[in-house]
Amino acid sequence: MDNSKNLIDLKMKKFDLKVFLLLFFVACANIANAAEFQTPAQQRNFVLPTTYSELKPFVKELAEESPMLRYEVIGRSVEGREILVLKAGDEDQPERGEKLRVLIFSQQHGNEQSSKEAALLMLAEIANGRHQNWFRELEIWIVPQVNPDGSEVNQRRNAANLDLNRDHLLLQSPEINALHALFHKYMPHVTIDVHEYQPFTPSWAEFGGFKNFDVQVGILTNPNVTKKIRRYSNEIALPYIEKRLFEKGYSFHNYLIGPVPTEGLTRHSTININDGRQGLGILGGMSFIYEGINGRDGFADNLERRTNSQTLALVALIDLVAGDARRIRRMTEKSRNELIKGGLKRVAIRKEHIKSNEPLLLPLVSSTTGMDTTVAVNNFHPLVNPTLWVDSPEAYLIPSSDSLLVSFLKKHRIRFYESFDDPKNIYAYQIIENRLVQAEAPNNSFPVVEKVKFTGTNLMEEYLLVPLTQLKSHLLVLALEPQSQIGLVQYPIFYYLLDTDRPFPILRVE
Repeated sequence: MDNSKNLIDLKMKKFDLKVFLLLFFVACANIANAAEFQTPAQQRNFVLPTTYSELKPFVKELAEESPMLRYEVIGRSVEGREILVLKAGDEDQPERGEKLRVLIFSQQHGNEQSSKEAALLMLAEIANGRHQNWFRELEIWIVPQVNPDGSEVNQRRNAANLDLNRDHLLLQSPEINALHALFHKYMPHVTIDVHEYQPFTPSWAEFGGFKNFDVQVGILTNPNVTKKIRRYSNEIALPYIEKRLFEKGYSFHNYLIGPVPTEGLTRHSTININDGRQGLGILGGMSFIYEGINGRDGFADNLERRTNSQTLALVALIDLVAGDARRIRRMTEKSRNELIKGGLKRVAIRKEHIKSNEPLLLPLVSSTTGMDTTVAVNNFHPLVNPTLWVDSPEAYLIPSSDSLLVSFLKKHRIRFYESFDDPKNIYAYQIIENRLVQAEAPNNSFPVVEKVKFTGTNLMEEYLLVPLTQLKSHLLVLALEPQSQIGLVQYPIFYYLLDTDRPFPILRVE
């Protein structure tokens, strides 16, 4: 009897232990599930995007709870909203040499909601313990929302009616000034500018079909960018992103812009350095633009798929650069060292898009039946051909009394000297004629100039000396040359520089 009782007691204890262990593991699972961060949009099944009032406490919570994330305010918008950045990296891990630095910035355009949601979802994934392998070789800065004012009312521009992705040359907005300050503080080797494109327009509906790629990705196309960087981006990065998206059932294309095929040329985008991709990429790094598909309502339609495809495309590229970090760092640092030494001896300041010998077979979805279709685009211009080069000077002389030009130098952190020995070989441009032509902008100024020897004295009293031996060497040539297709003279605020009654105010030291 006693033995039976002891046996029953022993079985009960074992049962109690099993129950305890079961309850313990259930509790642990519940705790783990409870600790899973979800973005505000995710929590409501992507019915609506994340608002600014939700975004700010969410990213602060991530930074407070995750040892992998640190939070910082880098500036304020026109209406005073904070622009936030989170740095992702393992501070406790011993350094193995300098790491590759990556900057991701989203929602320059306020009506491109999935760009913000993808950044937030990636941050949540990092806080949830994913992607730890990245941080052996990478440090990542993520700005989830560059344009909080525009986002709040779902409009493209900021509260001052500026298109932020056309402000990377003039730097007129507080939002883009904050982004550039962040860039110069950490000098990332790779930058990713995240956007959306809107295919569901009346002209495409009338044409009969819409582009329907989940994600398009564009690389640097300015011909002054190091060929190795452009080749790596085109031949390695884009196919890798496409493969990863295809494996998960998403579609991809090399970024295309242009009107419907019957109305204008289709191309791979601009070379202009006034946008985020080219404006930062001209400084020697590797730079990409992401264009996820927008919803039919331009807001929340299909937001979950839009967000997931953008996130997957971002993760794919970060996986790639994390696995090839040392090669990319060597490539970009070599490019930057060449810029600091003065850059190219000849800089391409005008270009044209070259037509392909073969038509582009463009997949579309029918605007009437919703079925997949393909059209042949004969007006496809995928290549960029320089049409005007200029020899790089040793330096430029900027009138010290010209407050707009001086402000431009200071905003871009361009090194200049107020004291210097008078240079010997100085040349000025005389504007002979100013022609307006349609190139990348509706009206580009293509002046005819004559270069003449400048014979002024006491230059130090009237000018600032701007050497080309600095990181901004290519930017300086592209911005300051009067014949540059993408220079300052293309903007109304600087039209006065092309006065035919006097020499061009910016002098060249040769």
